[in-house]
Amino acid sequence: MRLLAALLLVLSATTAHAQTPVWQTRAAIVAETLDRIWGKDGGWNASENWQRFPIVDVLIDYQRRTADFRWSAKIASAVRNREGRYLNDDDLWAVIASVDAWQTDHDPELLNWAATNFSRLVTDHWDDHCSGGIWWDSKHTYKNAITNELLLTAATRLYLATGQEPYRDWALRTWNWFAASGMFGPDGLVNDGLDAQCRNNGKPRYTYNQGVLMGGLSDLTAITGAPQYRTAALNTALAAIRKLVTPEGLLTEPSDELGADGPMFKGVFVTHLGHLVESMPDSPERTELRLWLSHNSDAVWSLGGGDGSQPIDGLWSGGSGQVGAAAEASALALFLAAGA
Repeated sequence: MRLLAALLLVLSATTAHAQTPVWQTRAAIVAETLDRIWGKDGGWNASENWQRFPIVDVLIDYQRRTADFRWSAKIASAVRNREGRYLNDDDLWAVIASVDAWQTDHDPELLNWAATNFSRLVTDHWDDHCSGGIWWDSKHTYKNAITNELLLTAATRLYLATGQEPYRDWALRTWNWFAASGMFGPDGLVNDGLDAQCRNNGKPRYTYNQGVLMGGLSDLTAITGAPQYRTAALNTALAAIRKLVTPEGLLTEPSDELGADGPMFKGVFVTHLGHLVESMPDSPERTELRLWLSHNSDAVWSLGGGDGSQPIDGLWSGGSGQVGAAAEASALALFLAAGA
């Protein structure tokens, strides 16, 4: 009888392991590496201060998709660590992560902090220069894509959390301004920002510029029921996976001169791409996105030695030697998106 029970236990464990999806196995291993090497209560070592918040969002996404809550205490500590914020986009990364964390633990301080800082940002830094938009910095020297995309996404997340109409209004106002701003190039990709004459400044189209916009637009369809916003997100996604890639089809930046910021950009892109794919009905476009995610996932997994034993390179074609918390979190985001 004991032998039979032991055999059944082994069989059950083997079956459970065999049924674990590949993406989930990879995600768990990379999450463990992220925690083991770089994890700390107030954030993650070897990451820029702003990166603390998208890393929080990746781990919240990991919890949601896997029901593995081993890092919930570190998430809670990191999202409340608001040190090192200098620019308006830093503040908006923190606002979004705070709302997303509130959806998990329902601490009113998180939502209150997010609402207070959203109000401060639009009051102090949105004006009529370039016919609207929020400034990137407190000195009002630059209106760029990422800050306004983050404002759009912060507004949609706050509306989804509270149901308060002013957030919906701000989301629509931000998108209407953004769509007419000139930051879209003829290839459908968003560039970095506007010049002093409020024209497209021709600077590179970074992956995270496409990703955050996709997230806000997909949320807008969820809020309004109007399909054109998600269609715009899909068009941006398809342009990115066809053009911001290496000859092998791997996601890459148009410029390698990104310093420590760069390894987080791709993680932001695939996080929002995964959410977009999750929200879409079956279609040829959804199939294309899923195949692309699978291809990139396999390539990035091989960078970790094919078993996750090595930290993941920040360059998905390998060879840069730029490893760290942001690069590891970006790989985690990719594996999660591949399971969308």
